[in-house]
Amino acid sequence: MQGMCSICGVSPVHAQCATCEHMLCLKCDGLFHSHPERKGHTRTVLTPAKTNSSTPSNAEWQCKSCTVINQGSSILCEVCERPRLAPRPSINPVFSSPSSSTDTREQSHWTCQFCTFVNPPSAEVCKVCCSPGSPSDGPPHPPKSSGDAKHQGNPPRPKPRASLDLKRQERMREDGLKLVRQIKEAEKHGISPEEVYAALRACGGSSMDPCDWQASELPHLLDELCAMAASVQVSASAGGEGVKLSRAEAKLAWLASGGDTERAVTQLLRDRQMKMTELHSLGFRDACQCEKALLQSGGEVKGALSVLQRPLLDDFHQRIWNEQPEPPVDPNHPNKERMCRRLLALYGLPSWGRCELTLSLLQEPGVAYSLEDVVQAVRESHDRDFIRRVLNNKCPCCLSIFPRSKMQSLTSCQCSVCLDCFTQHFTIKVRDGHIWEMVCPICRGPDITDPEQLDSYFFTLDIQLRGCLEPEVYELFHRKLTEHALMKDPKFLWCCHCVSGFINEGDQLKVTCLSCCNSFCAKCKKTWEPQHQDLTCEQFHQWKRDNDPEYQRQGLAGYLRDNGITCPHCRFQYALTKGGCMHFTCSQCRYQFCSGCNNPYYTTGCRTEHCHFKGFHTHHPRDCLFYLRDWETTRLQALLQMRGVEFNTEPSDELQAGTCGVMEQKDEGGQLVDSPCGIQTQPGQAGLCGKHYGEYLVSLINAHSLDPALLYDAHDLIRTCERHHVDTQRADNEDDDAYHARLRKKLMEIPLGEKVPRNATHHPDTS
Repeated sequence: MQGMCSICGVSPVHAQCATCEHMLCLKCDGLFHSHPERKGHTRTVLTPAKTNSSTPSNAEWQCKSCTVINQGSSILCEVCERPRLAPRPSINPVFSSPSSSTDTREQSHWTCQFCTFVNPPSAEVCKVCCSPGSPSDGPPHPPKSSGDAKHQGNPPRPKPRASLDLKRQERMREDGLKLVRQIKEAEKHGISPEEVYAALRACGGSSMDPCDWQASELPHLLDELCAMAASVQVSASAGGEGVKLSRAEAKLAWLASGGDTERAVTQLLRDRQMKMTELHSLGFRDACQCEKALLQSGGEVKGALSVLQRPLLDDFHQRIWNEQPEPPVDPNHPNKERMCRRLLALYGLPSWGRCELTLSLLQEPGVAYSLEDVVQAVRESHDRDFIRRVLNNKCPCCLSIFPRSKMQSLTSCQCSVCLDCFTQHFTIKVRDGHIWEMVCPICRGPDITDPEQLDSYFFTLDIQLRGCLEPEVYELFHRKLTEHALMKDPKFLWCCHCVSGFINEGDQLKVTCLSCCNSFCAKCKKTWEPQHQDLTCEQFHQWKRDNDPEYQRQGLAGYLRDNGITCPHCRFQYALTKGGCMHFTCSQCRYQFCSGCNNPYYTTGCRTEHCHFKGFHTHHPRDCLFYLRDWETTRLQALLQMRGVEFNTEPSDELQAGTCGVMEQKDEGGQLVDSPCGIQTQPGQAGLCGKHYGEYLVSLINAHSLDPALLYDAHDLIRTCERHHVDTQRADNEDDDAYHARLRKKLMEIPLGEKVPRNATHHPDTS
């Protein structure tokens, strides 16, 4: 019967080794004799290997060392990894005496207790697992000296196995800790563990630190690797200077080879050849240029590719950085596809069809679209009709055609003007106009007399003007907004000597302007005089009439000047009469009102009930100068006489007859100028012209709150009732007197004008 393998103990013997005297199966023979030291052993094949005979038994077996049940197909234990037929090891190896049945070969060799390898008697450690041990089956060694003859009867005691294992483990632990310390120290200097391993291998057995070795010796080693690789290539090609390699490439190859110099040279040449092949496949056939590029980039293919491609892009770079402008896109160019490609590249249109649409719009006859406007419109939509509507917008100010992107509109209306007209309009209004004039140039909206609309309108207008006005104009706009906000303070006063205003924090009547340093009364706005100190404003005015020669000399002209126009919005006083045009514009706040009744003028948004007027208008009460100025002087005097009000008819002695000297606000060349009336005076009108004498009489009527309805004729009565929305339907069988009396009674029930000035309680004595 054929024996079993001396290693696995499962498969039958296939060959016998005459050198190591082992009988092995086919598998164990191949593994055991694959060691370099055993390649020269002479083996004799006993029987050819058979498939069915090499199959291990499927029966389970129990490990003799750890008692674990293993599968029948396994040769080594799954836990302790000991062979199947290995005996249970003992702590103290027992040397048994040679039996009479063993031969001379078995007595001269010993078996390792860990891997069951049979070692020669001269081996102190196992040649397979390097475990220390002593022969367990062979005879003891003969004594070395004669002094040991007395101990020949006792067997020699083996070295304690436990102490050898502990020493070996301690040595391995110290080596491992040393390696860990070296790796940590190298990581602080930016050196990887692979570099540490390669450096330790290159150092050999020296005690030099790997970090120090890398700093001092590695550059020389890399240069040697490059030189060796170049010499190898020169010898292979039999000529030339050899390939020029960089230190970066040499270092990568050195790390890949684990510090082996010969393998590093081979790896270095192999990597360079692969890089050259890759560059050749990309179209760069010149080997010299490729090698120079790789040397310049440190062996990186991407860097070398960038170096090789840079000369090819010189023309492109010169064209880009050239100061000459890019040639414009010509819509009439014969090569349509080229123009479409340029539109795609330069303007980023979303599709090829949008590029063709852009060219077709630019080629339409009779249009003058700019390329940028068409491109912007085409980006928004592909509808040709919609694009035409976007590109054709007429500015109502300059009547030019603009795209919608170059039109500007206010948030308060739907009017749109071009950017140039928008900027020019508000620049002029900010520089030369008032804050209330900064409205839409088309519809004049919104009505910013309303405080709520004023705040919201200027909040959005400020955002629009920030980007279109010049910095100094925009700063002036903010300054005017600030002044307008200050005017809302009840303590704000306008100086009657200059155009400045300020906040009056005190309670005294005498105030002094901070700009012109002139003083005036805070209540009546008259120039301050010492006589006003202990007198009320009415008493001071009466004293002026009685004692001021200049005032007496001017007569009614001075009276009309002192009772001139007061702005109902900012309370700024004007030494002007109300005659002439009743539409008055305050030069300080640009408030537009009637100088006879102080009612505002409306352009849009009239708040009067049942108003049907759409244009520029106001609503005058029946006692306003607007209606009473058309009455004859005798009719006005009759109304005053009915109520017992005295009035003057003769001029003062100091006043010379001639022209009327009352100051008026006149429009001369588009500017408002204060100048004398200059009309010839008439007898019986106190040295005034008919217009200003009538104004004087109306001021007395308003001062005494006289109702002019007392002297209305039938026509005036019906017209006035219609203005006040009084029912003028005549009753059945109602005669004229009863009808007129009923209308006059209903009309007089309506109060007179609330804002009509009624401060002229006295008139000058001109006798």
